[in-house]
Amino acid sequence: MKKTLTIVLTIYSYIIQAQEQQDKNVINTIIGEIDKRDSNCLLEIENAKNDFKSKETYYYIEPEGYLNTNRSHSFLQELLQKRGINFSHSKELELSSFWNESNEQRYHLRTNCYCKASNALLNIKYGIDFIQRTEKMADSLYVISRLNEVFNYPDDVDDYYIIYPKAKEFLDQKIEIQKDFLTKFKFPNGFIQSADKDNFRIKTEFVIQRNSKIYDLNIEVEFKNPQNQKFKDDIIRQTKKFIENANWKAAISKGVTVDCRFKVIFHN
Repeated sequence: MKKTLTIVLTIYSYIIQAQEQQDKNVINTIIGEIDKRDSNCLLEIENAKNDFKSKETYYYIEPEGYLNTNRSHSFLQELLQKRGINFSHSKELELSSFWNESNEQRYHLRTNCYCKASNALLNIKYGIDFIQRTEKMADSLYVISRLNEVFNYPDDVDDYYIIYPKAKEFLDQKIEIQKDFLTKFKFPNGFIQSADKDNFRIKTEFVIQRNSKIYDLNIEVEFKNPQNQKFKDDIIRQTKKFIENANWKAAISKGVTVDCRFKVIFHN
C-alpha cells in the first residue's frame, strides 16, 4: 500500500513540476498565450505590428478540419475596403496540435501567428469584436442577395437549427418525423407485411419555403416485396399528405429566413 502511495505521489509531483515549468515559459501576447520558446511566432507577431503601421490587412484563416467556405468573401472584401483594409487568405495550414520536440524539450507551437496578429490589431483599432461583426454582416449580405435561391439543409443554414419544432434536439429531428409519420400511416388492405417490419423505404426531398409551406416535393418508394408495388400510389398519397401538413419551421441562415431543401427517408 505504501509503495503504491509513493508511486502516485511521485507521479503527481512530476506533473506539478512539469506544469510549473510550462507556466514559466508561457507569455501573453495580442494573440493569446504562447510559449516563449516559440521564437518564430514571436517574430511573426512583431513583423505584423510593424507592417500594420503602414498597411492594414485582414487574413482569412481556414479552421482545421473545415471545408473551404468562400461564399461571403466578396461581400467581406467590400466591407473591409470601405475602411481601407485589405483582404487576404492565409497560406499557412492552421494546426491545433503542432509541437516542437527536440533536445528533450516539448512545447506547443502556434500557427498563423502573423495573420492572427494582424487580425488582432484590427480588433484593437476598430473594436474588440470588429472582425466577428464584419464577418457576420458579410454573410448576411450574401444570404440576402440570394433569397430567390434554395439553400441546402443543414449545410447552408445556421448550425443546429431545428426545422421540426416537435424535436427537442437537432439530431432527434428525423427520429421524431419518422415516429409521427408511422403514427398516422396505415397499411393498405392486402399489403403483404414482412416479419422483420422492413416493408418499404420512402425517399423524399422537398423545399420548405420562407412561409413554412412545401413545394417541389419528390417521393420515391421501394418495396421489399415486389407484390406490394400495386400499393405505390396509396403510399405516396399518405406520404405527401403527411409532409404537406407537418408543422415545419422555415430555416434561418445568418439571421435571414430562407427557402431550404430537406431530405428524409421513411421506412417500416
